[in-house]
Amino acid sequence: MTHVRTIATLLMMWGFVVGSAHGQKGAPGVKVTVPFPFVIQRTTLSSGDYFFFSSRDKVWVQEASGRNVAVLLTGAQDRRIPERDGRVIFDCYSGECFLSQVWIAGQEVGRTLPKSKRQIELASKDPGQQFALLGNKPQR
Repeated sequence: MTHVRTIATLLMMWGFVVGSAHGQKGAPGVKVTVPFPFVIQRTTLSSGDYFFFSSRDKVWVQEASGRNVAVLLTGAQDRRIPERDGRVIFDCYSGECFLSQVWIAGQEVGRTLPKSKRQIELASKDPGQQFALLGNKPQR
C-alpha cells in the first residue's frame, strides 16, 4: 500500500510540473470567474478567476496568477463545443459546490470529473442544482 501512495504522489507531482508547462504553451483552455467557493477532490478553493485546460484524460486548474491548484483524471463526455464557447459546470448541494465538468471551446469532448465521497453523500440527501459558468479563451 505504501508503494501505491508513493507512486500516486510522484505522479501527482509530475502532473503539476507538466501542468505548468501545459498551461504556459497556449494550450486550449477557458478562463472562468467563479463567484462562489468550490471543491475539487478534498480541497475547497475560494471564489475568483481560474483557468481550466484539458488534454486527453486530464484537466489542469490554475489560479489567475498561473499557480496550479489541481491536475485531475477525468472521463470523456461526447459533444463538440463551438469555437467561441467554453464552460465549466458545478454540482451544488446544500451550499457546497463541486467542480463537475469542463468544456473547452473547439474540443471534440468535454471532461467529466469523478464524484467524491462527500459529493455522493450530499447528492443522496439533496437533488442539488447545476451551475454552468461561461468562460473566455485565456489571454496570456
